[in-house]
Amino acid sequence: RSARHAVRVLAISQRTKEGLAAAKRRGVKLGGSTAGSERSRREAQARAEQIRPVISELGDLSARRTAEELNRRKVPSATGAPWSAVTVLRLRERLASR
Repeated sequence: RSARHAVRVLAISQRTKEGLAAAKRRGVKLGGSTAGSERSRREAQARAEQIRPVISELGDLSARRTAEELNRRKVPSATGAPWSAVTVLRLRERLASR
Protein backbone atom coordinates (compact mmCIF):
# COMPACT_ATOMS: atom_id res chain seq x y z
CA ARG A 1 0.00 0.00 0.00
CA SER A 2 2.68 2.55 0.88
CA ALA A 3 4.61 1.92 -2.34
CA ARG A 4 1.43 2.37 -4.41
CA HIS A 5 0.62 5.50 -2.44
CA ALA A 6 4.10 6.92 -3.06
CA VAL A 7 3.78 6.25 -6.80
CA ARG A 8 0.37 8.00 -6.88
CA VAL A 9 1.71 11.00 -4.95
CA LEU A 10 4.67 11.32 -7.30
CA ALA A 11 2.37 11.11 -10.33
CA ILE A 12 0.09 13.81 -8.91
CA SER A 13 3.11 15.98 -8.12
CA GLN A 14 4.45 15.59 -11.65
CA ARG A 15 1.07 16.41 -13.24
CA THR A 16 0.75 19.48 -11.02
CA LYS A 17 4.23 20.74 -11.93
CA GLU A 18 3.54 20.18 -15.62
CA GLY A 19 0.20 21.97 -15.39
CA LEU A 20 1.71 24.96 -13.61
CA ALA A 21 4.56 25.14 -16.13
CA ALA A 22 2.06 25.06 -19.02
CA ALA A 23 -0.03 27.81 -17.41
CA LYS A 24 3.10 29.91 -16.92
CA ARG A 25 4.03 29.45 -20.60
CA ARG A 26 0.55 30.66 -21.56
CA GLY A 27 1.17 33.80 -19.50
CA VAL A 28 -1.20 33.00 -16.65
CA LYS A 29 -0.28 34.96 -13.53
CA LEU A 30 0.20 32.54 -10.66
CA GLY A 31 -0.07 33.89 -7.11
CA GLY A 32 0.79 37.44 -6.22
CA SER A 33 -1.23 40.32 -4.80
CA THR A 34 -4.95 40.56 -5.25
CA ALA A 35 -7.56 43.03 -4.04
CA GLY A 36 -8.31 40.56 -1.25
CA SER A 37 -4.71 40.29 -0.12
CA GLU A 38 -4.37 44.09 -0.15
CA ARG A 39 -7.52 44.39 1.97
CA SER A 40 -6.18 41.79 4.40
CA ARG A 41 -2.89 43.69 4.67
CA ARG A 42 -4.72 46.96 5.43
CA GLU A 43 -6.93 45.27 8.03
CA ALA A 44 -3.90 43.66 9.70
CA GLN A 45 -2.15 47.03 9.83
CA ALA A 46 -5.24 48.64 11.38
CA ARG A 47 -5.40 45.90 14.06
CA ALA A 48 -1.71 46.35 14.77
CA GLU A 49 -2.18 50.10 15.21
CA GLN A 50 -5.01 49.48 17.68
CA ILE A 51 -2.72 47.30 19.79
CA ARG A 52 0.34 49.58 19.45
CA PRO A 53 -0.12 51.29 22.86
CA VAL A 54 -0.16 47.95 24.68
CA ILE A 55 2.82 46.64 22.69
CA SER A 56 4.73 49.83 23.47
CA GLU A 57 3.94 49.43 27.16
CA LEU A 58 5.24 45.84 27.07
CA GLY A 59 8.23 46.71 24.87
CA ASP A 60 10.88 45.61 27.39
CA LEU A 61 9.46 42.09 27.65
CA SER A 62 10.50 39.16 25.48
CA ALA A 63 8.08 38.02 22.80
CA ARG A 64 7.12 35.03 24.94
CA ARG A 65 6.44 37.18 28.02
CA THR A 66 4.54 39.71 25.89
CA ALA A 67 2.33 36.92 24.53
CA GLU A 68 1.67 35.69 28.07
CA GLU A 69 0.73 39.21 29.18
CA LEU A 70 -1.55 39.81 26.18
CA ASN A 71 -3.30 36.52 26.96
CA ARG A 72 -3.54 37.41 30.66
CA ARG A 73 -5.10 40.77 29.74
CA LYS A 74 -7.44 38.99 27.33
CA VAL A 75 -6.34 41.16 24.40
CA PRO A 76 -7.83 39.36 21.38
CA SER A 77 -5.51 38.26 18.59
CA ALA A 78 -6.54 38.66 14.97
CA THR A 79 -7.74 35.06 14.78
CA GLY A 80 -9.08 34.79 18.30
CA ALA A 81 -6.41 32.19 19.11
CA PRO A 82 -4.11 32.72 22.08
CA TRP A 83 -1.11 34.95 21.49
CA SER A 84 2.22 33.22 20.89
CA ALA A 85 5.77 34.52 20.67
CA VAL A 86 5.60 34.19 16.88
CA THR A 87 2.43 36.30 16.59
CA VAL A 88 4.00 38.95 18.85
CA LEU A 89 7.15 39.02 16.70
CA ARG A 90 5.07 39.38 13.53
CA LEU A 91 3.06 42.18 15.12
CA ARG A 92 6.24 43.98 16.18
CA GLU A 93 7.63 43.65 12.64
CA ARG A 94 4.41 45.05 11.19
CA LEU A 95 4.50 48.02 13.58
CA ALA A 96 8.20 48.66 12.92
CA SER A 97 7.60 48.80 9.15
CA ARG A 98 5.23 51.76 9.56
